Amino acid sequence: MTAPLDRLSLPVHRIIPFSNVEGTGNRTSIFLQGCQLNCLYCHNPETIARHSTQATLMSLTTLLKEVKNAMPFIRGVTVSGGEPTLHYQNLIPFFHAVHSLGLSCYLDSNGFFNADQIKPLIDCTDKFLWDLKGAGDGLSALCFDRRNRQGRLTAPLEFSTKFYQNRNLANLEMLLALHKIEEIRLVVLNGFFDAKALLSYVSRLPNATAVTLKLIAMHAKGTRSPQSLTPLVPTTAEMQALTQHARHSGFQKIIVID
Repeated sequence: MTAPLDRLSLPVHRIIPFSNVEGTGNRTSIFLQGCQLNCLYCHNPETIARHSTQATLMSLTTLLKEVKNAMPFIRGVTVSGGEPTLHYQNLIPFFHAVHSLGLSCYLDSNGFFNADQIKPLIDCTDKFLWDLKGAGDGLSALCFDRRNRQGRLTAPLEFSTKFYQNRNLANLEMLLALHKIEEIRLVVLNGFFDAKALLSYVSRLPNATAVTLKLIAMHAKGTRSPQSLTPLVPTTAEMQALTQHARHSGFQKIIVID
C-alpha cells in the first residue's frame, strides 16, 4: 500500500502558481531538485545537485494544498526540474491525487530515464514536454560530464556527425506512439551534435511532426561559463536554415526562440 500523502515528500526548488509556458493553458509549475545531467548551457544549474539548501522537502499534502490554492484558475500541474523522473516513486501518488481534483499532470523531462522502471509514472502522466538534448558522441561532453561542474569547455571538440539512437530517442519514440508528447524542445548550439540530422530522424518517428517543435537558440548569458559558450551561439541565419529544414522534414507547428 502507498503511504499517506503527509508521509511522502518531494524536494521542491520552487513553485510557480500560475504559468502559461509549461504546457497547454494556465498551470501550476513545480520545479524539483536534482538532475542526472550536467548540461553546459543549463540555465538552472542550482537544480542539478540532488541535495541543496535552496530546496525544501515538502510533503505531498502540502504540495496538494499549493495546487488547490491555484484552483479554479489552472488546468493542471507541470512538474519540472532538474529532472522530475528521478522522483518517480513519490510523483505517482501525487499525480493520482492531482487527477482526483480534475486536473491534468504534465512532466518536463530530458528523456534519459529507464522506461520500464518508471512505467507507473508514465501511465499516470497525461503529457510530456520533451527536452531533446541532442545525439551522437558530442552529447557526452555536452551533458554527461559530471566532472565539468563549472560548465566550462575543457578541451576543443571536433564537430560530431555520428548519429545513434540514445535512450532519450528510444523513450521519445515510445511516448510518441502513446500520444503522450505535447512538445519537443531543442536548444540549438554549434559544435556538439548535428541538429539537422537529429530533426530528420525525429521527424520519422510516429506522430512526431504533428507535435509542437520549439527551436531555441542557446544564450550564453546566465550560464555558468558564458565566455566559453558565447562562440557556440547559433546565428540568426543558422536558426532560419534549421527552421526551414524542420519544415521540409514535415514538422507542422514550429516555434522559434532566437
